[in-house]
Amino acid sequence: MSLLVKLKLGILICILALFAQSFAQEKPEVIKKVNFGYSKNPPARTQKNPKEKKSGSEKKSKKTEKNSKQVAKSKTSKEPGKNGKLESGETPGSTVVGKSGNGKAKIEPATTDAALISAEETGEMATIAKKTREIAKKASNDSLPLTEVYKVGIDDVLFISLQNKGSGTSRYYTVLNDGTIDYPLAGELVSVVGLTTDEIEDLLRSKVKLYENPEITVKVREYASHKIMVLGLVEKSGEKYLRREAMPLYVIRAEAIVKPDATQVVLRKTGAEEATYELDDSKTGEILIQTGDIVEFIKGQAANSAIKVTGFYYIGEMVRKFGRKDFYEGLTLTQAILESGGLRNSRTKKVIIRRKNEKGLLESETYKLREIKNGKIPDPLLMVGDTIESAN
Repeated sequence: MSLLVKLKLGILICILALFAQSFAQEKPEVIKKVNFGYSKNPPARTQKNPKEKKSGSEKKSKKTEKNSKQVAKSKTSKEPGKNGKLESGETPGSTVVGKSGNGKAKIEPATTDAALISAEETGEMATIAKKTREIAKKASNDSLPLTEVYKVGIDDVLFISLQNKGSGTSRYYTVLNDGTIDYPLAGELVSVVGLTTDEIEDLLRSKVKLYENPEITVKVREYASHKIMVLGLVEKSGEKYLRREAMPLYVIRAEAIVKPDATQVVLRKTGAEEATYELDDSKTGEILIQTGDIVEFIKGQAANSAIKVTGFYYIGEMVRKFGRKDFYEGLTLTQAILESGGLRNSRTKKVIIRRKNEKGLLESETYKLREIKNGKIPDPLLMVGDTIESAN
């Protein structure tokens, strides 16, 4: 045979071999049986690879190991969701215990530390917090300068408001002569003299038992306890009321409207010697004026003439320092009362001045102090030998 013929036979044999091999690997067609709708054909079973078959004991052990891993993971899991995101129904601190039939995570509700704290411990913590706030507030008030603090005194009028639901009561209360207010919800008279409004609020909250957490606010509506006297060359003389424990002199000067011809101010403080200051000195305006002070604006020459005593006058027991007093020209009734320490009783409303006439007989004149202070009548000038007494 020639070489070409042999080559053709070889190619033909290879093609037949390949065709036979592919035919042998084709799967036999599964013939479905039809029963005309009386029953459904069972699913055709396909034979699995023998290598994938495992023994029953091996399957059981693998399943047990998988379940134990899921249980351990559910017990130690404390982080919410996957990748830090919460699943539906999951809260911070909740635990995922598995998955339900629809594939969603089963979640146990979280237990917070607050739920484990007893009511007694909660009350104790609230008490400690309250005391801490009170101490901090008191320390803050103590550190404030006198020009920023006001402590309630006798005759002040307080506006006290209770804003708890169902109450809404607001009333005015005057501080009585014994330093107390009659606040009904407190169940007793409450001493408030010497306290700030913040301290009074805390005091009333501790005494009111009708409401669990009483919401009380206290404000000063009328300042009547911190009195000073302004005299001399001013347009608005008389009693003034401080709204702080102390006020700088420049504030008093502005409110009293000092006249242009005043060049000096005489300051009389309780228990201290009289002092004179020049108004054109910048430091004079920084002097602190406190309760009970007497401030008189004068000319320089008037200050020198005030020292010259020309006689005496007499004042009765209505003042703190009664008896014979030095008289000098220009002395008025109000000045005489203040130089004698002021009235002993704020209820003194009328004063009698007795003076000898040309025949040596006493003549009496009655004056209403309130009218003098309000500028309705002039402050009467005294004369040598006058006698001043209460008309009440």
